[in-house]
Amino acid sequence: MSDGGEPLSDRAMRRLLAAAAEEGVEGPAAEAAPLPPRYRIVREIGRGGMGIVYEAFDEQLQRSVALKRIGAAPGAGDELRQRFAREALAAARLRHPNIAAVHDATPDYLCLQLIHGGPIDAIDRGERRLLVELVRDAARALHHAHEHGIVHRDVKPSNLLVEGLHVYVVDFGLAKELAEAGASHSGVVGTPAYMAPEQAQGRPGAIDARSDVYALGATLQRCLTGAPPFADRDLPTLLRRVVEEEPRAAGVERDLDLVLLKCLAKEPARRYASAAALADDLDRWLRHEPVAARRPSLPYRLRKLLERRRALVRAAGIAALAAVAITAVILGPIAWHERAERIVAGEAIALADHAAAVLSDATLLARLGDRTSAHEELDHGIETARAFLERHDVARVRLLLARLLRARGQGDLALAELERALAVDPSLAEARFERGLALAARPELDDGARRLAIADLATPLPATAALRDVERLHGRAELDRLEGRPAQAMERLQEVLAYDAGYLPAREALVKAALALGDGELAMRWSASAVDVGQGHGPIYFAREQVDLPTTMLGLDAALVNFAPQIADGPDLALAIAQRATVQLRRALRQEAEGRRDRALAAARAAVEDCDTTLADHPELAGALNNRGVCRLVEARLLEAGGDEAGAAAARALAGNDLRQAVLLAPALSDALYNWGAFLLRGATTPLDRLEARALLRRALDGAPPGWPHVRAATELLRDATTPRAPARGG
Repeated sequence: MSDGGEPLSDRAMRRLLAAAAEEGVEGPAAEAAPLPPRYRIVREIGRGGMGIVYEAFDEQLQRSVALKRIGAAPGAGDELRQRFAREALAAARLRHPNIAAVHDATPDYLCLQLIHGGPIDAIDRGERRLLVELVRDAARALHHAHEHGIVHRDVKPSNLLVEGLHVYVVDFGLAKELAEAGASHSGVVGTPAYMAPEQAQGRPGAIDARSDVYALGATLQRCLTGAPPFADRDLPTLLRRVVEEEPRAAGVERDLDLVLLKCLAKEPARRYASAAALADDLDRWLRHEPVAARRPSLPYRLRKLLERRRALVRAAGIAALAAVAITAVILGPIAWHERAERIVAGEAIALADHAAAVLSDATLLARLGDRTSAHEELDHGIETARAFLERHDVARVRLLLARLLRARGQGDLALAELERALAVDPSLAEARFERGLALAARPELDDGARRLAIADLATPLPATAALRDVERLHGRAELDRLEGRPAQAMERLQEVLAYDAGYLPAREALVKAALALGDGELAMRWSASAVDVGQGHGPIYFAREQVDLPTTMLGLDAALVNFAPQIADGPDLALAIAQRATVQLRRALRQEAEGRRDRALAAARAAVEDCDTTLADHPELAGALNNRGVCRLVEARLLEAGGDEAGAAAARALAGNDLRQAVLLAPALSDALYNWGAFLLRGATTPLDRLEARALLRRALDGAPPGWPHVRAATELLRDATTPRAPARGG
């Protein structure tokens, strides 16, 4: 089944809109309308407060589906019909690979994507990384819903279903428009152990995306520890604790505890601002990077301590009040001293996150041609950094400011900030590297400036340096050029553009490399392309320059889809990024062959992320799913080579899911058929697996386009799938 499902028909949408609008209707419970004859009930899957869910078979489209019907109990009338209609309208607007699709709907039944899996908390608690990955994916899905104006309001383990290693958010029965979340349902809605305090208090006007963030945190704690933050059997006690008590650390691991505590903060303003921000922090934990979540400040904890003891103070009189006051007097200066040592670093970390977001947004806006908005973003970031520096002279913040200024095209000002940064901290290697790039970008250099640029670019960089691969490669290319190796510099710079066709500094550096080679015509061409890319035409250049990139690669026994022909039909940034993933994968394979496994793994993961970006815009794109599956297979191979068996198994399972989904979306795509058949054959444990693999490989060969490069490999695999295996000896 497709990850986004086909859109509802206009007729179905009109029917649901009419039902959802029937507010305030009174009368006897309506009898459930009969099902259309196309649906054949197979079995009951489950029951809930709103209805019954069945596994059914759609005779018309020959597929298994989940069928949700209004319960037959008294009261299953107009209100439930309206909730059904709201659920369908909410889910039908959402197209995301981690949200179960709605195929058809009426006010009496919903036809949904059938998920062959169980709730997320059925996974063993020891699979910590897998659980975090699944909650991260669910957070991305919920952020997609929030962006479309939908808050779920009933996130809990049973509404996060896991099929294979893929999570689906289901049951939008309590979903509500964000803009209208306070318009109705003044009572408590949701599942008490997982609902946010504002829900437990019955304050619908306070419910927003951060309420779902709280529920995700409670769900993750249930998965990791076996229990949600509060789990009293007595409902009034449970609701009181949800509203009044601060959650305790789950005791799983410091950084994960920080993430959970931030999700579970009582005040929505102290939680993650969005589900995407939560997903980003979980990604940081998965990459073994410091998380953005921090423990609440000591002054805040003191204030909460005073609040919790207020009743005690009233009961015990002035003596208790004096005791609490003395605690504050003693701890206050200690807290302030501790905080004074950390506050600048904390603010600088927050500023670094802000600057990274500004640079990312501005780069994307510039490549899309919106230079005005890009400059506005950069100017805001520059203003924020300068305001910080007026209060604290921190070398790394000056480095951030220099990067923002360089992106804004103010190279001289950037160079001045780098000099100030190095005056504060001469050991800051990233600032030396940036200064080397800034000097190399100047039209002319005297001998002293050239020697300084060479020394700066040759400075070893720490592994933790916040630089992209293209920037590191650009630095090595400029070092080659300054040391008199223009041909080698040009080769490296063209590799930069193979990775990122919109990286303007590489085109400007290619002008100088061409001039150093004495090729004025080539320099003019690179100069013209730099002007075009500077005006936002990067995707067009990607199409022109990458159209002949081969999709068969050394060390890759899988088929990739080439998106260059579609890009050539017109600029599409998402497709350009999909094509860039093949460049990343080529880099991963080359580095694997050179024995640089860690770098190869980083490149393979970057290729997966590029495919993720494309699928966010084109969730129905089977070719991107196919390519992501191949990238994940390479990732699995690299993890296995490094001894991470669990990580390799998880990546391999995700790859299999991608390849299967690609075949379901595009049953005639030979590349996906070949990859899925090969995947099944290599893991075959039963004759049925080999039979399915053989059928897939036969279909791949029968529908292969002329000149398909995998005919020989598919034929050999088909022969292997057809040859019976010898029975095992012994035993």
